[in-house]
Amino acid sequence: MKVNKSVNKMNGSRKRIGVLFACLGNVCRSPMAEAVFIHEVTQRHLENKFLIDSCGTASKGFQFGRKPDSRTLSVCKNNNININHCSRRIITEDFYRYDYIFGMDSKNFENLMKLAPENARAKIQLFSEYDPEHETEIIDPFFSKGIDSFNHTFEQVTRCSLGFLDYLGLTNN
Repeated sequence: MKVNKSVNKMNGSRKRIGVLFACLGNVCRSPMAEAVFIHEVTQRHLENKFLIDSCGTASKGFQFGRKPDSRTLSVCKNNNININHCSRRIITEDFYRYDYIFGMDSKNFENLMKLAPENARAKIQLFSEYDPEHETEIIDPFFSKGIDSFNHTFEQVTRCSLGFLDYLGLTNN
């Protein structure tokens, strides 16, 4: 089941909770976090409560419009997580459309803070703030050899997704 990623509709009298995941190129960590979070939300039948997407913060040297890294796709597939994403760069409207924008590491967080308009609605945080194991950052696995770093990233984003849903009071649904 696909969660509506592009339209911010009202859910009865309550607005959807907008969640945007951000890493540098939007091909490894943030699309994986997006896919895992969609999976967890869907498992709880909460699709209508959320607007979920991911993006990259890179300004130069990155070609957006790409599918996720093959290792991200492989790890998600091995864990029965559907992933359907095309990389994109963050845009100004994202800071008004989403309630939460999660950077994967401190550099992404800094980039988001620099790009955010002064009157942005979104709360910008490190996604790792919701990790019950308190790993401080979700390190970029892109330059790693093999798939082990991607498996670790998967474990981290799963813990953070559950931690965030717990923060919202939605883990027992």
